[in-house]
Parts: sequence; C-alpha cells; structure tokens
Amino acid sequence: MQVKTGKGTISMMVVLAIWSLSLAVDLPGLAVTPIEGQLRSIFQDATDFKIQLLTVLPNLVIIPFVLLSGKLSESRHKIAVIAAGTILYIAAGALSIFSSSLNMLILLSCLLGAGCGLILPFSTGLIADVFSGKYRMKQMGIISAIGNVALVLATFVVGFLAAKSWHLPFLVYLLPLLSLILIPFLRKIPQSDYDQPATDDSATSKSSSATSGTTQTAATVPAVDADGFSTKGQTVKGGFYVGRTVWLLLAYFFFVFATCIPCYYLPNFKWIDAESASTMTSVFYFAMFVVGLALTPCMKLFRKGTFIAATAMIVGGFALFVFTHSIVLYIIAAAICGLGNGIAQPIFYTKATEVVVSDSKSTLSLAYLQVANYVAISLVPVIIGAARYIFGQPTSTLFPFVFVGIATAIVLVFVIIRSGRFVFGMSKNYYE
Repeated sequence: MQVKTGKGTISMMVVLAIWSLSLAVDLPGLAVTPIEGQLRSIFQDATDFKIQLLTVLPNLVIIPFVLLSGKLSESRHKIAVIAAGTILYIAAGALSIFSSSLNMLILLSCLLGAGCGLILPFSTGLIADVFSGKYRMKQMGIISAIGNVALVLATFVVGFLAAKSWHLPFLVYLLPLLSLILIPFLRKIPQSDYDQPATDDSATSKSSSATSGTTQTAATVPAVDADGFSTKGQTVKGGFYVGRTVWLLLAYFFFVFATCIPCYYLPNFKWIDAESASTMTSVFYFAMFVVGLALTPCMKLFRKGTFIAATAMIVGGFALFVFTHSIVLYIIAAAICGLGNGIAQPIFYTKATEVVVSDSKSTLSLAYLQVANYVAISLVPVIIGAARYIFGQPTSTLFPFVFVGIATAIVLVFVIIRSGRFVFGMSKNYYE
C-alpha cells in the first residue's frame, strides 16, 4: 500500500515506522505516578524530593537532548540518532524493571529523558521531511492523535500493573521496541527528502547566508511566503524568520501552559474524587486523539477561523470549570478543552516547519517547539504560584481556572485580531 505525500507516494511501512516514534514520547515519568506511595514505603529513608525527581528529571533532561537532536538532524545521520535514542529509551525502561535502588531509578530516569529527547524532534521532523501541504497537516494530526491515545492507554495500563508490583509499571517504557523493529524501514525514505535541496537561486542564497550565520533583512526576503502570509519586515538569521519564530514559540508556550491546568489542578477540587479526576484527564486526551484523526474535516469546517474556533473551545471549557459544579459538566469541559488543543497542536507543528527558509532546518525548528512545550509544562506550578501571590489567592482551588480562563479569553481577542497573520492565520494549502 502506498501513501500520498504531496511529493509522490511512499510505502505504508515507512509511514508506520514514522508513526511509531510518537508512541512513547509523552510517557517519561508516567510509570512513577501511581507507585509514589509504594516507593515511599519501600525506600523509607527517601525524601519527598528524591521521589519527585523521578517524575521531574526526565522532563528536564529531555530539553537539552531535544536541542542536541535538533542540531544533529541537520547532518546525514538522522536514522543513527533515532536508533541511539530508541536504544537508550529501551535500556532505561528495561533496567528500571529490575532496579531495587532509588538512586539507580533516578539515574535511569535521566537516561530515559535523554533517549526520549533524541527521538522527540524526529516524531514530527520526519513528517516535515516526507510530506508537504495538506498531506503534512493531516499527518501532523495523526501523530498528535497517536501520542495522545498512547498516553491514555498507558495511564490505564500503568495503574493496573502498579496493583500487581511496583516494578511492572516500568514495562510501559518498552514501547519503543516497536520503533526499533521498524527503524530499517526509515531507510526507504527518499534521500532527497532528507537533503531538502533549495529549489531556486534566492532559496540557495538564503540557505547559504543562514549557514554562515549572517543576518538577512526584509530586502532579501520574498514579500509573501508559499502560503500567502506576508514576510514584510522579517529578519532571517540562522535559517529562521526571527519574528515568526519568537511569536510562534510564545503562542505555543501559552497554549501548552493553559491546557495543562485541568490536568494539574482538577485533583485539588475537594468535591471531585480521584477516579473522577482521572476520568476527566483521560477524556481530555481522548478528545485530542479523536480530533487529531479528524483534523482535515475540522479545518474544512472552520477554514480561516480554525485557530479562533480552537481558542474559543478552550475558553468555553474553562468557563464550564469556573461556573459549574457538576462532574458531568466538568467531563464535557475537559472534552471541549481537549478538542481545542487537539486542533491547535498539529497546526503549531506545521507552522514550525514554515518559520525556516530551508526545509533542512525543519526538525531543528520542531525541536525548539518541543523545548517550549517542556518549559511550559515545568513552569505551570511556578506561574500559578506567582499569580496566587500577586492576586492574594494562596489557597483557592478555583483560582488557576479563573486566572488562566481570563488570560485565554484575552488571547482569543488577540487571535481574532491576528487571524490574517502567520501564527494564527490559516492557508487554504492546509486543508484544500
């Protein structure tokens, strides 16, 4: 079976190999969450800080290795980097199953983060290499869906395994075995897709200038890009449109930060039990999965207002969280937030491939986007803590939802105003 790429066709086995990279990228730290209580009783001399390191460290270690992977993506050794990351990930998972030392588990969590960081940019970067136009957008939706459904299913599996033995949840970190088996099929990706040669003299000039580290002014940049968005006033440095890149990273940072709030703070609601909170989190990610698979029809429905609709959904979800006290309505709110984020996330991925003057920089750009993702996740409690202090709401369980809901409503106004510009604009090439 052959799959259309926008440049030609490619084997379905190659596509499956690319998809498999998304299965485990969101899992670091997941195995530890349901066994924290057991670990405290097993390692009685362990401090809370040490236990927390098992979930925090992988996400912190991912950041530098994502950047390293992004830089290595500019070489001709992409598959070698993917293989190295996959092997590190599997090794960390396998050794964790048999480890009986907390210090060793902490060390292995760092190894897990390193492996995940090396794989992460390629889970979207290979899509950018192989696919173009509406086919690229569709595939970005699919891999987003795969990552989210893997997270939902793994959460349930980890909870089940934790009831059997505290060692067993680490089995979830062996998912990349599938990727390792399929890696040989990645060698069937056309070399021309990896090389991404410039298509005209101006592109060659821009690429050459970017490589030498010099800066280009708007005079040497086309007035509009291939999707019809203005590049007026844009400076190109290091192969990136500087203004576009900064705005895109800031926008993605906010969307990740905002949509993390329900997962972080719903368990603090005194009128919600742990099982209901877990259900809402699962519904959130399942909604992202569903809309990821149906991304193209959604974009055809909302067309140029797609980003506006996605942001409005998130605002609506927060409004339900703030103004209602019904578990059923909270589940609906989680679903609405998930739908909004599920629409926006693949668009951000695609936009990241368009802030560069040469497609050879696409994976590096996606690496920067993933850094924004993990920094946003890490800063959620810091930002909310600072906001609590500023507004004098140190204990209110509802405050994070009020604060972020208002902030998202303000961002919605900004999205409407900027709906014709690059970051929040929608090109017909995305869905027609």
